[in-house]
Amino acid sequence: MNTRAQSTQSELTAPGPFSGIPPSLHIGSEAGPFARNFGAEGVHLQLLQADVEGGFFVVRIRFEPGTLLPPHKHTGAVHAFTLSGEWQYLEYPESAPNRAGSYLYEPPGTVHSLKVSDHVQGYTDVFFVIEGAMLVLDPDGNVVAVLDAASHARDWPTALHEQGLTVPKIIAGGRIGYASPG
Repeated sequence: MNTRAQSTQSELTAPGPFSGIPPSLHIGSEAGPFARNFGAEGVHLQLLQADVEGGFFVVRIRFEPGTLLPPHKHTGAVHAFTLSGEWQYLEYPESAPNRAGSYLYEPPGTVHSLKVSDHVQGYTDVFFVIEGAMLVLDPDGNVVAVLDAASHARDWPTALHEQGLTVPKIIAGGRIGYASPG
């Protein structure tokens, strides 16, 4: 290792303002539970991170074929990575469907209705990083629900308990670390 690399490494591990901060945190999403029919029929949700102070949350959702979410507006950006299946937004039929390996970016202010393709066999499996809130809208465009990091940290453990499932640790906000939600 050259002197510059050694210097950089020792700066990262030296005591000081960065001491006590873990280099990374890990959640094994394959082993964790999914709250069934979370918020809507056909939506099975796993909460991985809820950072109320940072204003974002990370979920893995397994959608059943044909699932349709109500229209909603995002107050912040959304990043989606699709592992399997197929989905798209009804309001944007000209956009390519999201399939395994697809990455989708949604700018703040986006309004849409997520629809999982009817012909999919098995789950459509997607990771979402959602900044801000998701405002669920009624047919007249009125906000009927606000879904954000705080609501997920509160409601997801409740749903798991009601379904007889163990609530695992998630990555929380504030001083980043592991926490038991709820």
